[in-house]
Amino acid sequence: MKAHELYQEWLNNPYFDEAFRNELKAIEDNPVEIEERFYKDLEFGTAGMRGIIGAGRNRINPYVVRKATQGFANFLIERDEQTLKGEFERSVVIAYDSRRMSEEFAMETALVMAANGIKAYVFESVRTTPELSFAVRYLGAIGGVVITASHNPPEYNGYKVYDETGCQLVPHLADALVDHVMDVKSFDEVKVMDKKDALEAGLLSIIGELVDNPYVEMVKEVSPRPELLNASELKVVYTPLHGTGGPIISRVLKEMAFSGLITVTEQMEPDGEFPTCKNPNPENKDAFDVALTYAEKYDADLVIATDPDCDRIGLLVKEAGGYKILNGNQIGSLFMEYILSSREDLTKDHYVVNTVVSSDLARAQAAHFGVTLRQTLTGFKFIGEQIEGDPEHFVMGYEESFGYLFAPHVRDKDAVMGTLVAIEMAEYYKRKGLSLSEVLDSIFERHGFFIEETIAQTFEGKDGQAVMAKIMESFRNNSESLLTYDKKIDYLNDETGLPKADVLKFYLDEQSWMVLRPSGTEPKIKIYFSISGENEKATKEKLDQYKLTIVEKVLV
Repeated sequence: MKAHELYQEWLNNPYFDEAFRNELKAIEDNPVEIEERFYKDLEFGTAGMRGIIGAGRNRINPYVVRKATQGFANFLIERDEQTLKGEFERSVVIAYDSRRMSEEFAMETALVMAANGIKAYVFESVRTTPELSFAVRYLGAIGGVVITASHNPPEYNGYKVYDETGCQLVPHLADALVDHVMDVKSFDEVKVMDKKDALEAGLLSIIGELVDNPYVEMVKEVSPRPELLNASELKVVYTPLHGTGGPIISRVLKEMAFSGLITVTEQMEPDGEFPTCKNPNPENKDAFDVALTYAEKYDADLVIATDPDCDRIGLLVKEAGGYKILNGNQIGSLFMEYILSSREDLTKDHYVVNTVVSSDLARAQAAHFGVTLRQTLTGFKFIGEQIEGDPEHFVMGYEESFGYLFAPHVRDKDAVMGTLVAIEMAEYYKRKGLSLSEVLDSIFERHGFFIEETIAQTFEGKDGQAVMAKIMESFRNNSESLLTYDKKIDYLNDETGLPKADVLKFYLDEQSWMVLRPSGTEPKIKIYFSISGENEKATKEKLDQYKLTIVEKVLV
């Protein structure tokens, strides 16, 4: 059925409420908008769903959430019966962030689960993604959902799913889930329970401190040197960028007796409009604009921002003349240096995990401290999968995209832990007379200089998907005519020992590489560069030369 025919069907369907159909009515004279909203179903992929909020099948809205949840419920029931065999409670945990419609989408999810006989634990108010991951494990549930679009603009929301380990679904499970979601052909197949009935039947439970308290205690235990914080004179500016991190991070630091936290007042309250920060992404320095005014006013040593669902953390470090933003690999290298140097029990059986698009500096650091580096595909679920196989020897994991984890009790990125460790780390080195930039320089002096950069191009809508596919096909099949390289790894076709993925890695010389991949959560193609050289000047020059000869061939 064509987009306009589907539009008419939805417009006249009494299943949808009046406000929903009025929104559709308002676009009846806009064929381009109708095409965009109805040319396909909002894709449910390996990371769940993410899309623009609105009426239509290629939008995220209560009805699309219900339909996806029915598929997830069918998947969970089948998995519980065939694989888990009653080992866990037949329940799910549901969290949500500060975005538009997040609370409504969370309750829609819960009431579909309840109607399918799956008990839903729903947090009483906004909570972080890492606490959701912890809660699934702590409550012994068979799955979890978090309603979030991470650091996307305000018009987006999303739906991320977790299995019984508190990890996002690895490929074979994600593929099975997608099949179940696709099998729900009609809204008539969706079961929904009344909220009052669900509460009375014990199929809906509102939670808060039941999970908050054990989660906070667990986070505090990741501190290698907790005694440093209660006597610290460090001044740290912190912003949750209108997201979920404010209350939980403030509580953790208060209970650790850290008194130097300076919160960005305008950004502490959850607000899905992000009124003082239109780009709530701590990877970008402009997200720190308001926090930077606080840092300059109070002469802060460190500035920390967490994204709206508080799984990513960004840092500004004080230097002569101002504040410098660190990239995700640099933060990961500093965390590795601090955590590994703090442990006296490490053996070659202990391991650190990062991804194939993260810096190779981690390999040199791991070897220096006598531990193993494991590398996975992009996506923290693959790091979680490694932990599940050997939680005892896990030390830490990180992605270049500003995600870090220091304990196996959570199976996703955790910026609450990251904030605690970053502050303690800064205090530790300050007592040694070192800034974090100076510590990073010492790491480079030991292992060689590394510089990384990620470039992304957005390709929106139906045509954008086709353009991205064409770019990947061209570099996959005609790479020799497009760039010069020593070695190519095609994670879709080569035998890498990792799951198949639409990722291409080119070793440009012995020490440097680039990776090309479409994003799994946004309509973007990403180019990752990791360049190594003898010193900063030579390495930057090498990076600039590679960018000059490669980037324009991708972003055509």
